[in-house]
Amino acid sequence: MLLLSTAYFPNIEYLAHLVAAEKVIIDLHETYPKQTWRNRCQIMTGNGPVSLTVPVEKPHGNHTRTLEVIASGHSNWRENHWKTIVSAYRNAPFFLYYCDMVKELILDKKHQHLHLLNRQILEMVLPEIGLNVSLEYSSHFIQDTRECIDRRFSLSPKAKDRGGVAYPEFPPYYQIFEDRFGFQPNLSIIDLLFNMGPDTLGYLEGMKLL
Repeated sequence: MLLLSTAYFPNIEYLAHLVAAEKVIIDLHETYPKQTWRNRCQIMTGNGPVSLTVPVEKPHGNHTRTLEVIASGHSNWRENHWKTIVSAYRNAPFFLYYCDMVKELILDKKHQHLHLLNRQILEMVLPEIGLNVSLEYSSHFIQDTRECIDRRFSLSPKAKDRGGVAYPEFPPYYQIFEDRFGFQPNLSIIDLLFNMGPDTLGYLEGMKLL
């Protein structure tokens, strides 16, 4: 069993863990930590890597559980995310195949809570790439992890926060700005979809996790 946090347009490492797992539990009852993939993703633009961050509101301050975190409605972050993605990927090989789905996921304001937005992303993206995995969402904070692979906190943007968990190898794939910046590993699923299209699942299946 694999334990994960919620994630906004998850990165390649996160998706590779989903591919390798038979059962996944996403923890919603942890105390929400700052500066993680829970509310951000990284894409590649003509100016280099860019993080897209969902501004959040924590009703109970530093004691707020992930379940309670709200995606802010007080800024134009949705429109800004979409404009940045269009600018970055409009010339990508499979942009036209997936742009409507990604646009809908970002601009649809029906979900106020971050975890519901992230859940909708998984529920639309996973079938699109052909990945069938059993996803469950926790009813409490899971402390006993002896029979689990716990990646809730080790899949972090900060190498020092990974708890000694090494990064897997990321085989190079075509990226539209590779000629300027070289291959950039472990970007958001957005990058893999727009550049690899129907070969996305095959790429994830070919990764060797540590």
